[in-house]
Amino acid sequence: MPAALSLDLRRRIVQAHLDGEASARALAQRFAVSESTVRRLLERHRTSGSIAPTQQKHGRTPRIQEEHRALFEGWLKQNVSPTQGELARRFTEETGIAVSQQTVSRSLARLRVTRKKSR
Repeated sequence: MPAALSLDLRRRIVQAHLDGEASARALAQRFAVSESTVRRLLERHRTSGSIAPTQQKHGRTPRIQEEHRALFEGWLKQNVSPTQGELARRFTEETGIAVSQQTVSRSLARLRVTRKKSR
């Protein structure tokens, strides 16, 4: 996926259009971008007044959110070596959100919790 146009280039395209210098097609050729890019940029400027690029969202929202962090930290302090399956069952019981062991594993990785076996 290509990078977003720089803010400077976006300003120059919009300003050239506002000054009536050229059509969207001519501006696209002049600034070496596609005509649809110019049209979308001008439409966005008309509707919202902003020309800044939007933040792209990638992937699904994690089922285990940041507010659940305290739950895991508390459970890990109570029980030194719970299995991921135990953590998944307990999380589902307390929050009503069904999660798998793999989901718990990813959440523990985000918390930088390493899992070591106790003997």
